[in-house]
Amino acid sequence: MPSKATLQDVANAAGVHRTTVSLALRDHPRIPAATRERVKAVANQLGYRINPLVAALMQTRRLGRRDRHVTLAFVTSYPTRYGWRPTHHDRPNFFPGAAQRAQELGYKLEDFWLAEPGMTSARFCRILASRGINGLLIGRLPPGLRSLNLDWNRFSCVALGLTLRSPVLHHVTENHFDTAAQAMQRCVERGYRRIGFVYSEANDSPSVGDRWLGAYLLHRNTVPKSRQLPVCPGDPTDEAKFAAWFRRHRPDAIIANHIPPLLPWLARLQVSVPDEVGLVGLESHSSVDCAGVRYDPAVVGALAVDMLVGLLHRNETGIPQSNQHEVLLTGVWHEGQTLPPRC
Repeated sequence: MPSKATLQDVANAAGVHRTTVSLALRDHPRIPAATRERVKAVANQLGYRINPLVAALMQTRRLGRRDRHVTLAFVTSYPTRYGWRPTHHDRPNFFPGAAQRAQELGYKLEDFWLAEPGMTSARFCRILASRGINGLLIGRLPPGLRSLNLDWNRFSCVALGLTLRSPVLHHVTENHFDTAAQAMQRCVERGYRRIGFVYSEANDSPSVGDRWLGAYLLHRNTVPKSRQLPVCPGDPTDEAKFAAWFRRHRPDAIIANHIPPLLPWLARLQVSVPDEVGLVGLESHSSVDCAGVRYDPAVVGALAVDMLVGLLHRNETGIPQSNQHEVLLTGVWHEGQTLPPRC
């Protein structure tokens, strides 16, 4: 196997000093733009990759820091600075668990906001490069945002959840297929016979809904056809569609991604929960003690840091071309108050 190109190899091929190569690859303004582009082209041709851990260590020494921690970036892009944190929404917060795991491994996790006023992708990448930050954890994207445009080749990257659709990075997420499969299994075990599926609110990651629905349909097809209910129309549905579907098919249990909207809808139909219909929530909500599968966001965050540190140690940067890794965390059943056994 041929040896990897070194900084000196790039310097020799470009006819410059190795310090010039180092500065050019970090887009240092001291190096003329034309020289930077030429050095980058030579580096790409030779297949040279900056070792992110060595680069961070050298940056620390250059700045005279005594901090032993290499910084990792937790990248967010919500419209507001901390819109990704509770109590601004009810989605899981992966940051605390990720920060704790980073500290245990000798790193420091710092949050960066892509929507900072005046921020551009190019400027953001320059800021990280100037600080010697080469590892990125991409937090959940806000509803409506599906892609990010960064200079990915500079960084080792791991995404949290499935909201980032482009580019497709290594990522860590909950085992959504298993969540719905567990829900169906619990309903059957407890004596429920007519189990329905409802998208009660829009989900910020369509592929998650596909996994939930796939598990539901797979298990639904194992019961007699007389008990196979159609999925409630609408993605998401609304109260009128839900009411018509419920009256026609009379489910005795409902699996839904969001439980809170269903409670007033059922109340207006004069249907009692859980006496007349059981409920299973595919996502947890602090306002409702609903039966369902629960995940510890701290564990998801820690797993993402473990994956990212592995990439850094192996000097793997950029968008994975054909071997994107997906780490799935399987959740634990939470009893709740909405799915009692049927007599």
